[in-house]
Amino acid sequence: MLNKKFKLQDTLDVYISEVEADKVLVTFSRMTTRERLEITTHRDVATFLARLNGEQTATELLTTLGHFDTKQAVTLLGFLQSKHLIYEVDNKETENPRYSRQIAYFDDMVLNQSGSESQQKLQTKHIAIIGCGAVTGAMAEILARAGVEKFTLVDDKKVHQSDLHRHLFCRMNQIGSYKTDVLADYLKRINYKIETTIFRERLLPKTDLNHWIADDVDLVINGCDEPYIGHTSLKIGRFLQTKNIPMYVMGGFDAHLMSSGELVFPPRTPCIDCCQQTFQKALADWKPTYTEVEKPDILVKEINDISVNQEKLFDIGGSGGLSVMSLFSANLSCLRIIQFLVGDVKFNYKTERYEYLIDKGEMTVFEMMKQAKFCELCNG
Repeated sequence: MLNKKFKLQDTLDVYISEVEADKVLVTFSRMTTRERLEITTHRDVATFLARLNGEQTATELLTTLGHFDTKQAVTLLGFLQSKHLIYEVDNKETENPRYSRQIAYFDDMVLNQSGSESQQKLQTKHIAIIGCGAVTGAMAEILARAGVEKFTLVDDKKVHQSDLHRHLFCRMNQIGSYKTDVLADYLKRINYKIETTIFRERLLPKTDLNHWIADDVDLVINGCDEPYIGHTSLKIGRFLQTKNIPMYVMGGFDAHLMSSGELVFPPRTPCIDCCQQTFQKALADWKPTYTEVEKPDILVKEINDISVNQEKLFDIGGSGGLSVMSLFSANLSCLRIIQFLVGDVKFNYKTERYEYLIDKGEMTVFEMMKQAKFCELCNG
């Protein structure tokens, strides 16, 4: 160990305070987590820490301090490594400078592997997004900037002028283009390595999801909120359960524009049916609102007819909002999604939906529960 080169973690601030003639208080402050660790030690240890620049071996550094006990030096280095205060330079993979700050974040937050390993895992993931709207478009951008390089995009809609308000991946000259195409081009401009598979199709009750969701998909994000995201999540979630593929149900829809979504990955989490049962009990008196329905009889009759342009038949919802609300939802969701994708062993599978109430300045929490009385999947 003493023949290796070490360096302090990049996200540490280190403070030295005098205690006695030869003793100092060393305070390690981790900027990412605000975690603090204090040790009282000999002044030479503080000098040794200050010289850990990754250019000299531990033996070379300790030699400059005079006589030292080999066993104590090994113990010190082992302690510093166990607390993730230092890392071995030669074992740190060559980092892509594009992701250096993110890798430093992973070094602090995902302790079961190096930050570089977390980054490499993220870059191999394949994400399928069903419904390319304001929130899911922002989520796609966040994940692309984080390093995800493979996406499947599903949506049959085209860009309208009203989309420019919240669909931040859209531009004026793209009105009339398919959202999938516009989003794919946008992601490609972020990272030329990104691969996209596009389906300009609508989710219907009879849709064969095998057509959209390949076996190598690591996560499906459901942003299909028409006619209602609860209904579409049931269809998609039940299918994904048979393939052991996790689903993230988008937040930020209808009147809940500043809410997170939730991860559905049974049996670690409640299955989609248990989640829906939780919502059904909590929202027993609520029904989705349809506005501007010109011909409801045609809407019902032609719901399975892909030749009918449903955008001209109906518009769902009507809740007002700002683009910042969609971004809030997307960012809140992607914090958990990224932690899940990199394989953090401390990932909390508790299924909670968070929502920020802008008028009160409060964050609320709604937990989905496994329904012990009837669900064999969650409790079998």
